[in-house]
Amino acid sequence: MRRAVTATVLAACLAVPAAAQMETFSVDEIKAAQADPGKYTLDETSLQIENLGPVMTPTEILPPPPSGGDNVIPILHEILNLGQRLWAIIEANRPVVDVQNTYASALPKGLEHWGDLEGWQIPKGTAYRLTAKNMYGMTMVDVKYQVLRTYGGSYKGKGKYLTAVTVEPLGVDELSGYRFNLTAAVPDTSVVNVGTTENPVAAMMPTLTWRIRTVIKDSTGKSVYYVAGDGSMREVGGPFKRDSLGAVAQSLSKELNFDR
Repeated sequence: MRRAVTATVLAACLAVPAAAQMETFSVDEIKAAQADPGKYTLDETSLQIENLGPVMTPTEILPPPPSGGDNVIPILHEILNLGQRLWAIIEANRPVVDVQNTYASALPKGLEHWGDLEGWQIPKGTAYRLTAKNMYGMTMVDVKYQVLRTYGGSYKGKGKYLTAVTVEPLGVDELSGYRFNLTAAVPDTSVVNVGTTENPVAAMMPTLTWRIRTVIKDSTGKSVYYVAGDGSMREVGGPFKRDSLGAVAQSLSKELNFDR
């Protein structure tokens, strides 16, 4: 297989202007890719995301103090994201997100922040593992992260809202010759009421976009999640793997000490 991919990939590598390569890759990385193109070419069909199950001790995001706006009457069925709409999680293999301050929310119109609601439930976290291989079947990308959310907040017993919806990196293996980026986005159009006018249930669809670059190839893709104010969450779209989740979850929990 090495001979089959070398000629085509080497041509692509040599076609990349040296100035462009030098912007993000070292001279040694460029030489290594030229010497062994197959190693530094991502097999996009190999990328998969495993649901590793719930995190036993998810990171807790502390609520802000109440705003004191007692005279404000929120419009419960009109739900808005008062938090972030687009943010970076991992850049060039390094975590950059501050989950305590960078997250999305789905709250009733008229509120200043989620500290004005009550009845918030214990945060939930679901762990995922993203892996991808090169043209030789070697795993070159191995990233673990958790999707966090706090749910169930209500206004005088009405509604179930969302806050602190974010993504926290749990581990990024050293990716020699590879650059991995991960960003999150919550479009305003994805923040909706899936309940009733009288008793709203907030929901949103966060989208994670990954980008994997080498000297030779630049690949991107997305995964989409559905998160609701009643605590439910599921994968909507993306290269998700669905078998052997129990065994992998136990292994990751032990590795990361989730059950401490």
